[in-house]
Amino acid sequence: MSTRSKHPSGAAARRPPGRPPGHDPRRSQRLEQILEAACRAILDRGFPATRIADVAAAAQVSTGTVHYYFATKDEVLVAALKWASGRLFARVERPGDDSAARRLAHLLAVSVPYPGPPRDEYVLWIELWLRVLRQPELLAEAEAFSSQWRAYFRDVLRSGTDAGEFAPAADPDEVAERLVAFIDGLGFETVVGYRWTSPERMHERLVDFAAQQVGAAPAVLRDAGVPA
Repeated sequence: MSTRSKHPSGAAARRPPGRPPGHDPRRSQRLEQILEAACRAILDRGFPATRIADVAAAAQVSTGTVHYYFATKDEVLVAALKWASGRLFARVERPGDDSAARRLAHLLAVSVPYPGPPRDEYVLWIELWLRVLRQPELLAEAEAFSSQWRAYFRDVLRSGTDAGEFAPAADPDEVAERLVAFIDGLGFETVVGYRWTSPERMHERLVDFAAQQVGAAPAVLRDAGVPA
């Protein structure tokens, strides 16, 4: 009788750790579950204190399952922010707005960190900014998110100027940069809870500043609803 094992020998016999072969229809659902849990864990603990085990516990999966998708904790943070930013961008891209003024009004309203997902997304941004200070290699990821955000402002400023809706105080791209910088500063103050501001106060200041910069009446830049 042959003493050869019934199982083939060599590398082919050993399944490497990580993703198993074949299509698993549950992967996208599980990844969504992990990313949502990662956001909750980071928001609850702060990124430095968050461990892969915390993300796994929040997602009710094993740490091995988290590592199946992400090699490092930094990858989890970037992916969580990308996931949260996707929700933000979905709120920005409201169909049916053909007026640049209405689009800008909505964009300003969406920029305010109201309690709930908008505030959570801004906190994740702050966590990434802090991480970039310690790990400059993450700067490219942060810039990619920021560039996508800035593109909404540049597009609406250019469209409104071309259509004659806006008479900007400077080149449309420069005005877009001013608005983004103003939002970043006010947003930080609002999220950390400075006593002289609030989401409602931030929105009012945004509207007034934007109206000055684009040459429009403040009334046309007030969005009717508050982002959910």
